[in-house]
Amino acid sequence: MFQNPLLLIGVGAAVVPLVLHLLSRARYRDVDWGAMMFLQGADSRQRQSSRISQFLLLLVRGLTVALLAVALARPILSDEWAGGAARGPVAAVIVLDCSASMGFDEAGNTRFTTAKAEARKVLEKLEPGDVASLVLVGAGAPEGAAAAAAAGGVGLTTDLRGVADRIAAATLGYGRANMAAALREAADRLRGHAGARDVYVITDRQASNWNEVNEAFVGAWHRREARTASAAGRGAGAVPRPVRLFALPVGGGDAQNVSVESIDVLTPPAIRGQPAEVEVTLRNRGPVRWAALPVALRAGEKRLPDAQINLAPDSVASFRFNVNFDAAGSQVLSAEVKTPGLTFDDRLEAAVEVVDPLRVLVISGDERAIGYRSESHFLRVALAPFKTTGRPGSDPFEVRVVPAEQWPQVQLRDFQVVVLANVERLTAAQAQEVEQFVYDGGGLLVAPGNLSRYEEYNAALYRGGAGILPGALYPPTAADGSQATALLGIDLDHAIFRFARGRPDPLPPATIARYFPTTRRPDAKRLAEYGSGDAFLISGESGRGRVLLVTVPLDADWSTLPLSNFYLPFVQSAVRYAASGAIPDRNLKAGAPLVAEIDGPLEGRTVTVLTPDGAKLELPLLVFGGRGEVRYADTSTPGRYSLVVRGGGRPEQTLTYVVATPRAESDLTPITEARWNELEHGLGIRRLDIRERSVAEILAGRRGARELWALGVGGVFLLSVVELFIARAVARGSA
Repeated sequence: MFQNPLLLIGVGAAVVPLVLHLLSRARYRDVDWGAMMFLQGADSRQRQSSRISQFLLLLVRGLTVALLAVALARPILSDEWAGGAARGPVAAVIVLDCSASMGFDEAGNTRFTTAKAEARKVLEKLEPGDVASLVLVGAGAPEGAAAAAAAGGVGLTTDLRGVADRIAAATLGYGRANMAAALREAADRLRGHAGARDVYVITDRQASNWNEVNEAFVGAWHRREARTASAAGRGAGAVPRPVRLFALPVGGGDAQNVSVESIDVLTPPAIRGQPAEVEVTLRNRGPVRWAALPVALRAGEKRLPDAQINLAPDSVASFRFNVNFDAAGSQVLSAEVKTPGLTFDDRLEAAVEVVDPLRVLVISGDERAIGYRSESHFLRVALAPFKTTGRPGSDPFEVRVVPAEQWPQVQLRDFQVVVLANVERLTAAQAQEVEQFVYDGGGLLVAPGNLSRYEEYNAALYRGGAGILPGALYPPTAADGSQATALLGIDLDHAIFRFARGRPDPLPPATIARYFPTTRRPDAKRLAEYGSGDAFLISGESGRGRVLLVTVPLDADWSTLPLSNFYLPFVQSAVRYAASGAIPDRNLKAGAPLVAEIDGPLEGRTVTVLTPDGAKLELPLLVFGGRGEVRYADTSTPGRYSLVVRGGGRPEQTLTYVVATPRAESDLTPITEARWNELEHGLGIRRLDIRERSVAEILAGRRGARELWALGVGGVFLLSVVELFIARAVARGSA
């Protein structure tokens, strides 16, 4: 058996030395002359000796050429002929990388197409009786769990055509190729096979594929192999051969890629009729500089003006734009770029829940005769500037101010946000009502002032950290202004302060003469602080609602903050954030359950889900305490999911959810040579470069046979030495 049988044609070249010898003889003629009679006896003996030497020389030269051709054809001696027992059929597990990075287009051909072709070459060299299996990695879950790694594969089978069909039917996924999980799955399938056991990993050169193949994995792999051999040795069966690992990298090392990373509404929620500021972030993961790269933007079916962005090599850049939604409900924003290579991450969608103007209740503890100095006055101007000033225009909030003494006349559930502005104290019933309001999803903004009794706030709302107030209040700083300070730090990454990102000086030039020192609850967050180190704003969550504690009054008594250009966007953003706790985020991670609450009468209501692949499923409507809820868990496929709610005497309602494609595969950083060497030394994995040699040649003859090409090369060397000595002997005889 030969691995390269076509090279046996070279055996025919063994006649070349003979042909050359005959041609060289044809150039001479025998000429007799008189003195030849005295040399007849010696000439006969010399001629006979010369003919024998020349025959041996021609024979050695021909054998040398023939043996060289045989050695290049790589002969194989099976175990039976070598005096050993047959090792049984070959078992080959093909690990095929189906992750998103394999969609990289190289001159009109994707890496995935090349990988499938190489996988078929592996099967072509297997023989009847051999067994094979296919492991698809990266085809399902984003992290490529073991179960997902095995998706589309079966155990070892002699049905090689069936395995080839599964290779042909394999499609690109969106997950990450976790090679550690795939190798474990491959080893499990090879367990119990006594013959040659090979694993062929066909993947691109993406470094992140091998992240989990670390020192711990290598140690566990070798211990597993040792246990397998030990268990077989104690039993009656043959000791299985070690699993041999082969890596076939496909595609080049091009890491250039531009991806749309995120689409964020800076101050959620988006409000009908109000401009929503949206930030789009792009990442350039390669060495190419992009100048004025066009970005196509859409809001639903509406095409927005394109943006242009400059991207330096290996950088992240963002831009902002405003979009106005004319109707409340589920909307989808999208951003798209067009770049060569990898395209799955060139487009991103984000679900936006647009709401009607938010209903805000301000409970004021200080409704003075001079209204323009009270907290409620500043809040009215900030939250409803058009209505307050009598100018035409639509406001993002509907504000109602109620003096603290008239609190019993309103129902908190009729509002989305409640502001406690310099309220002196809360009764037990009021504290309970506020807590229930927050737990049901309402937003609460607490801003104590000079009339507020901090110890009663602590007793009613903080309750040693068990209440809804995110921090405990302490006596305010000195009234003489000796402890005056200013805002020194704010969390620009938080939704409340995103409006200040990009400003030359995001901090307001305001003086804080007095404030309430605090200690926050362990689960609360400090979002802004003074130069003294004390907190200016603390946020917390309770139930489904959000609570914000501002440690300075919202009027101009203790600070100049209401007189700065920071006040209006800060108050609006804080109220939006407080309200958004009850507004569902319809952007989901792959695999996260889709949950929707259904309002109104539930009798006769039906819910249908439309999935990205076009499936249409009826979902049961669950009822909990008079509330309707729908759950759908199979969200592993990226794309849009639409919930259509019908019946109950109400208009049809469509709720749109978006599962974004994970961006882990956007990083095409190639594996380094040092990392390859580490894998080769640690796992014994052998790298096969398909660009230099045919995979069919490399993978042939893995059947427990013995290759004889080295012996052939040695024989060629020995024959060359013999030919040299014979040639010298012939030369001396001729002399």
